[in-house]
Amino acid sequence: MTQNHFTNNDPRITGEGNRSLSPHHVNRGDQFNQVSMEPDILRQDAQTEISNERPTVISLEIHENKLAIVGAIIPFSVLGVLIRIGLQRLETYPGAPVFGLVYAQWVGCFIMGIAVENKNAIHKWQIGLSSGLCGSITTFSSWQLDIFKGFSNYYFNPHTRGYNILDAISQLLVTMAISFNGFVFGQHAGHLVEWLVKKISPTKVCKEEIKIIPRGFALDYLSAPDYSVIGFGILCWLGVIFAAIFTQKQKELALACVFAPVGALLRWYLSFYNIYRAQRFPLGTFIANIFGTAVLAALALSQSGPVMTSISCTVVQALADGFCGKEYNTFQIQNAKISLLGCLTTISTFMV
Repeated sequence: MTQNHFTNNDPRITGEGNRSLSPHHVNRGDQFNQVSMEPDILRQDAQTEISNERPTVISLEIHENKLAIVGAIIPFSVLGVLIRIGLQRLETYPGAPVFGLVYAQWVGCFIMGIAVENKNAIHKWQIGLSSGLCGSITTFSSWQLDIFKGFSNYYFNPHTRGYNILDAISQLLVTMAISFNGFVFGQHAGHLVEWLVKKISPTKVCKEEIKIIPRGFALDYLSAPDYSVIGFGILCWLGVIFAAIFTQKQKELALACVFAPVGALLRWYLSFYNIYRAQRFPLGTFIANIFGTAVLAALALSQSGPVMTSISCTVVQALADGFCGKEYNTFQIQNAKISLLGCLTTISTFMV
């Protein structure tokens, strides 16, 4: 901890003000200097008080073990996909003023803004919230698919080709504007949260400076809370797997939760290239988005075919966890597809 050393030059304390001047020898200039000395003294006292209230910087070393991060991403990704599918189902109805996907994009970017502004306060859950929760709520591939559907008039709406272009541009601009608005509003909310925390605990004047020490996937430096996080993540994944096996209703939703950690962990692993390969461009996230969009395009193309061959059925079955066969169910494949690729691709990272 650093200590603030300062010198008090107050003439009332140092004795320099004890120099006696006879009233007969004090001119008007001396009187002016003696009168203007008091504000200088008060200003010095105020600066001294401010310097004493400055927070002391404390350096913290955190051992970043990737196994604990994996355990944190799994439950957050499951929660994120539930939020996204719930918002899409809630906001998709006939006569809706805007497409339902923008609500999920706004919520994910809003939470990302809060997490970015308070990253030192929540450093233990930073990656779980950003890569796990926010990255699973927002989606890039479904956004690109909607733009393509707008260009191609996928739903055969009765209008000319010029309106197809306007439809696609609307999908592009509205999603970007909503996402950016959510992120900026989340930053303002993050400042409010920080102010409320300081107001609740005003005695805390220490400022933490985080130093991350990477430890890889080794079991060294794992503490008891780390093992708890890993165990909780495994139990969450096993829980949704058993739910997908034994449940009879909302099976597609349970499968969505099964595929969510796969996409989120793959995107998190690719995010390593954001730091080591490109300093100013999120290369890893870009690769995840492009790859997820390409796989989504292949799945959408397979859905449009009248008959599925045995090879294509095997590929889709591997991605959709067995939801295809002779009785091909488009709705079930679509939900499983959205769950995996929605967690693999994200918009919130680009907003940062």
